[in-house]
Amino acid sequence: MSSFRNLAFRPGLLTAVALSLAAGVSHARAADAMTTPGSGDLTICRSWIVYQSCNTYHKIELPPRIAIGDDVAVTFGSNNKDYLFHVIRIQREGDGCRFLSNASGAEGDGERIEVATCKPTDKSAETH
Repeated sequence: MSSFRNLAFRPGLLTAVALSLAAGVSHARAADAMTTPGSGDLTICRSWIVYQSCNTYHKIELPPRIAIGDDVAVTFGSNNKDYLFHVIRIQREGDGCRFLSNASGAEGDGERIEVATCKPTDKSAETH
């Protein structure tokens, strides 16, 4: 009887594993490149000895598409400052996205660009 239970359980297990692998692959591929609405919020943080302070700059101009590996040139602040943001990771958050750099930290709570809406796009569709 126990061998029957093992056989009955394995197809379900294999199906569950296959579905979770397929979902993981599609999620990873979906986050390689995203469209943007053309503007977003840039957060830049400085790490002091005992604490970290962050400033967020709203309505920064962004390209219509951002992919992992892109260097996004942004201008921000009342006394315009130019900054090159290197994208190493993209996180989906509901309808929006969070673009992360090396300075973002493990949780993505450091340097980041956030957009309210984004959609997956094919990275190979654009030539650099």
